[in-house]
Amino acid sequence: MAPIFKLLAGIAAVAVFEMVVNQVMSQPKCDPSRVAQEYIADRFPSFDPAGLKLVISETRNLWEVTYELPKGMLGGAPIITIDKRTCTVVHAEHTQ
Repeated sequence: MAPIFKLLAGIAAVAVFEMVVNQVMSQPKCDPSRVAQEYIADRFPSFDPAGLKLVISETRNLWEVTYELPKGMLGGAPIITIDKRTCTVVHAEHTQ
């Protein structure tokens, strides 16, 4: 094999390895809304999500679950951060 082909094959192998290693593998049966709702019920029992829109956003390896408050409503909502890989809550706060 010519040296240039060996070099290209090596670069391709490294690129494939980097893509596989950097992918975030989430728990296949993880339901972030369920995890967040259970956490909220346990830790913030006075918060009533009835009638509020559930909002789930995601970044690389995290889901952030919160509720959208109606326009003009005073108060806050819990923000629950869940690790996709372990399906566990890694941060929680209740805004004011």
